[in-house]
This record gives sequence, C-alpha cells and structure tokens, in this order.
Amino acid sequence: MVIKYDADIDSVAIQANIKRLIPNREEGENWQKPLATIIEELAGMDRLLYETHETLFCLMSKLEGLYTLTGEDDFFEYRRTIFDCLNLISELKKQCQD
Repeated sequence: MVIKYDADIDSVAIQANIKRLIPNREEGENWQKPLATIIEELAGMDRLLYETHETLFCLMSKLEGLYTLTGEDDFFEYRRTIFDCLNLISELKKQCQD
C-alpha cells in the first residue's frame, strides 16, 4: 500500500501494527499510559493512511472514550467497547490489504 510520502508499506506490516493496539485492563496493569500511546499511533496512522480516515476516527473516538470508564461498575462497558474496537481493527485490516 502506498501511503503519504509515497512510501510503499507492506500491508502485513500495517496489519501487525494495528493488531497490537488494544490496551488490556483485565490484567490489572496500568492501561491508561498504553492507551495514550495507542491513540497517538492511530493519529499518526490517520495522517499516513488516507483511505482509512473514517474507520480510524471511529476507533480513536472509542479508545478516547475508555478514559471515562474507570470505575469497577464500568468494566463491562469498557470490555464491550474493546470488542467494538477489535471489530473496527478487523475492518481496518481489510482496508489495508493490497
């Protein structure tokens, strides 16, 4: 896939990068710092991958919304949002195939 700056990036590399971009709160680790990094990387992808703007915006919006789901009673909403994000990532992967 040719992206901004006329760089030809293998779609497998893009898909591998997208796949790792989901924070894991379930393990009791700090999930907010990795989430900030994920959002930053997706913002960078948005600047590089012109064809994926709509999906990336929706994904970034959902990830940003995770910051509001910090209570224990919010966990199931957090988890549902993560699954929504995984579906969007699958959609992104399809969009980034050669």
